[in-house]
Amino acid sequence: MPRLILDVPDYIRGLHAEWDEGFEISVHIRDDEVIVWANDAGLRSLARLLLGLTVDSVPDSAHWHLDDLNSLKDGSTPLTIGKLI
Repeated sequence: MPRLILDVPDYIRGLHAEWDEGFEISVHIRDDEVIVWANDAGLRSLARLLLGLTVDSVPDSAHWHLDDLNSLKDGSTPLTIGKLI
């Protein structure tokens, strides 16, 4: 089984995103279904965001706002990913 190791940023006064070079992520809603497409760099970057939320020092309700102004491809539906309370 292939093994992939991702470094997750420390939580110090907030979440910090680290994007792999050349990442592309697209989010759309079709027929009441959220569809997320990404290239390899985008999938690794999303994995890092998700794993970062699992760090013990990250408070409940911490979250990411992703949109086409900061991380998603043009025309994407905004997406919020968060840690449940």
